[in-house]
Amino acid sequence: MNKVSVKNGEVGKDIIGGDQYNYNIELPPIDCGAVVRGLERFQEMAESDEDFQYFLERLEFFTNNKTRSAVIGLEQKLVNGGRSDLVDDAIEKKDHFAKRFSKSQLNPRRQWIYLYILQKIKATFESSIRPLIKNKARSEVIDMAIYNHIVDRVYSEVIGSDPTIDQDTISGMLYFLTGKCHLIWD
Repeated sequence: MNKVSVKNGEVGKDIIGGDQYNYNIELPPIDCGAVVRGLERFQEMAESDEDFQYFLERLEFFTNNKTRSAVIGLEQKLVNGGRSDLVDDAIEKKDHFAKRFSKSQLNPRRQWIYLYILQKIKATFESSIRPLIKNKARSEVIDMAIYNHIVDRVYSEVIGSDPTIDQDTISGMLYFLTGKCHLIWD
């Protein structure tokens, strides 16, 4: 255990007894029009583009289990990552999103928004969250980064295009991807 002792002194900087981690990462500005522009382009593709099949294949990729990973379930993945504290909430949110996704299978507009969000979650998790997990950051730091970098940012981007998608839905999508082996927590 590290000990710090200061007697009759004046300190001009922080005193740190142990390790100090600073995870302040500058975030780019939010482009609230990205989803609207994407939806317009998606509508054009659905009506006339032969590459529309690509959209369907990308969505299928995210909604199916990855085949190279062992299917152990969301609960075990979180436990393996030392996050058993999240299990109950994660399962509830994942199941809620899975039901919403199932109901929207005949709604191409909603499916495009889901694909946009799933891609954004995966890319951000891999670039911003996974390094924290690998560096064994505290759970509070990881949770704050997930909220700030994924949940709140995605919500800010999609609220203007689909006000039915809230922070719980986005969290459910994160856990949905975890359960499908797209995100690794250990």
